[in-house]
Amino acid sequence: MSASARSAGVPWRRRLLRRESNPLLIKELRGRMRGARAFIVLTVYLLLLTCFTSIIYYAVIANSRGPAGASVMAELGKTVFGTVVLIEIFMVTFITPAFTSGAISGERERKTYELLRATLLPAHKMVSGKLASALTYMFLLILAALPLQSLAFVLGGVTVEELALATILLLVTAFAFAVIGLFFSTFARTTLVSTVLTYSTALLTAIGLPVLVLLFATLLLEPLIYGYGSTSVSWIVEAGLLYLAIFLASLSPISAAVVTEMFLLEEDAILYYWQELDSARLIPVPSSWLVFTVFHIGLALVLLLAIVLRVRGQEKR
Repeated sequence: MSASARSAGVPWRRRLLRRESNPLLIKELRGRMRGARAFIVLTVYLLLLTCFTSIIYYAVIANSRGPAGASVMAELGKTVFGTVVLIEIFMVTFITPAFTSGAISGERERKTYELLRATLLPAHKMVSGKLASALTYMFLLILAALPLQSLAFVLGGVTVEELALATILLLVTAFAFAVIGLFFSTFARTTLVSTVLTYSTALLTAIGLPVLVLLFATLLLEPLIYGYGSTSVSWIVEAGLLYLAIFLASLSPISAAVVTEMFLLEEDAILYYWQELDSARLIPVPSSWLVFTVFHIGLALVLLLAIVLRVRGQEKR
């Protein structure tokens, strides 16, 4: 039977999927999921989350006075939920770069990058294949931990909106740090340099920025807004400082999650709320998760464009 006859017997949808499929993505997924490493990482990840959740659960129950009423269960639910989300953010921030920081530089070190460049695979498919294989596994880790978040939802004190916003923050964090790792892997000469640069960026973003925001709010923002014995600043400066503080807090996934929770508890705001500067002026203040999502997705798309241009330029050499 000829090739045309065989293709004629295949449904058009299957032919379209076969034509549009990414062979590099299929290869990476098969290599990643074929061994025991992927399942060991998933098991250890869930065991750590379960252990921390159990410790928090029994600690809150032991410190509570009297019978476990609705208020105690609500406090327990919020504590468990916040702990699980923060641990997930830390793990996603520092696990994701491990899958992409050596994606391109590792091919160079194994002397297989020239083979990939010699194929008919375009630059954007090569980049998307490497990125999608890492993100698929990270999304699996995030989705596998949803039952623990749902446990906090069952205990009380946690709403569906909080569960949805936490999932969005985790997905955007995984996407952003996967692209950052791929960016350094593309431009660095070795995997060691790429890994050091990627984890330095992750450490600065996850821990350094929240400390900077705390110092900024404590040492600069409050004295300028409230005056502290001197004349207070104008409403324009106050609004600018407030927006700057929200922006800086939204750069880190940890501080973005904390500020978003504060907005939900104090202002009941999911997207934004109106901040009163004086008796005549109100300004809209966006929620931190919204700023975090827009900024990091925009930054990731710009970095992806730079990665594709870099790989395409290397193909033409």
